[in-house]
Amino acid sequence: MTVIHWFRRDLRLQDNIALHHAIDSGQAVIPVFIFDDRLLTSPRVGAPRVKFMLKALHSLNDALAKYDAQLVIRRGDPVSVLSELVEKTGAEAVYFNKDYSPYARQRDEAIAKALKVDMQTFDDAILLPPGSVLKDDGNPYRVFTPFKKTWNGIDKPECVKTVFKKSAFADGLAQLSDEMPTLSDLGFDETIDMPEASEARAQALLEQFIDADIKAYSETRNALVIDPFAADRPTGTSYLSPYLRLGLLSPRKAYWTARDTYSRARNEDYKDSIATWVSELTWREFYMHILYHYPHVMARDFVDTYASLAWVDDEDHLQAWKDGQTGYPVVDAPMRQLKAMGWMPNRARMIVASFLTKDLLIYWKHGDVHFMQLLIDGDPAANNGGWQWAAGTGTDAQPYFRIFNPVSQSEKYASPGYLRHWVPELADVPDKHIHAPWKMDPPPADYPAPIVDHSAARETTLAAFKAARGDD
Repeated sequence: MTVIHWFRRDLRLQDNIALHHAIDSGQAVIPVFIFDDRLLTSPRVGAPRVKFMLKALHSLNDALAKYDAQLVIRRGDPVSVLSELVEKTGAEAVYFNKDYSPYARQRDEAIAKALKVDMQTFDDAILLPPGSVLKDDGNPYRVFTPFKKTWNGIDKPECVKTVFKKSAFADGLAQLSDEMPTLSDLGFDETIDMPEASEARAQALLEQFIDADIKAYSETRNALVIDPFAADRPTGTSYLSPYLRLGLLSPRKAYWTARDTYSRARNEDYKDSIATWVSELTWREFYMHILYHYPHVMARDFVDTYASLAWVDDEDHLQAWKDGQTGYPVVDAPMRQLKAMGWMPNRARMIVASFLTKDLLIYWKHGDVHFMQLLIDGDPAANNGGWQWAAGTGTDAQPYFRIFNPVSQSEKYASPGYLRHWVPELADVPDKHIHAPWKMDPPPADYPAPIVDHSAARETTLAAFKAARGDD
């Protein structure tokens, strides 16, 4: 007798709730991964994240090989693929962990209707699933701070410990599987190099961060680092976002490792830094709850306040922003970093998002889609939430009149070394001009002048937002 475990955004063996229960059923497990063409052809999916996922799948296959098992790889409509596998194998149940995006929920509802076997689904992607953190009146939170207060007061699930044996998995898996596809097979051109994508690497990064850097996280989390995945790991943040995105690390493992460290910390600043990092995990959960309860955010503003706002959406400005050719080093450096490695620091994400939506007055969805195409940690909920926060259109958004000054942000957070690394045209620009090179006499010949004047753009944006609000 067999059961199927369908891997989705949980590409690990340890602390995988659905996999744990599938193995605990006592029946031989068929581990399956399906390349869903609806997702592969989405405009919000790009080659970098798919390539990172392929590396993660290869590492998962290597882990399964220790138990004489392998992934059953299929491509197509999950409803058809799972129906065919159930019929062919006689599997009595399908186990998987839930996802909360609008498409995932529609897909899973269709699967539940189509399959004639038991479906066992579990909340694994976040600590507290949608519907478990609600206001006293039973409605979901729309603002982060009260959500966080309630979230903090709810007991969190412990990690599950699974004992793996060779007998846990079904025989004949190779005969059920297609070949692991290449990036080209999936319809993508070759792209940038990827960091190691494995459960072991995720665990190592967590341990390094907890042991060395979490104590100073409050001070270092805004650092603009050149390469977070270098062998000599830079001080800054945990750099775990790509691993959490594809489930190479469970949120429970991240949370409880931090909580254990907090319980042993004796210094209040140390505890504050740990609490600040856990708060970032809470933001991740908050945005997943928002996406679940308010799925319209994928298509339009969370609030209707700015529905009539006259976005400019200048195509030349949008392209200059994408290419890192705006004339503002603190915008151009991370935009080039994004293209080169599929990642940029969190502070940089806020800076470039503010510049696109507030300096260029370009609608946030253009930035949201561009990020999702290039980020290896691109997550529908977090990315959407971050962009709408920056634009002032989302839940708990920054006020419309808060507009980042790119020069002051650069002076505060960007080192000259970071800017020169990603914008080599500034190699000979002295430190005193590195944040505003157009003020040099003469300015660097091969670097563009600012495409907009920040002060003038700020006034234009404030007027547009006030008009949309109906303010006098």
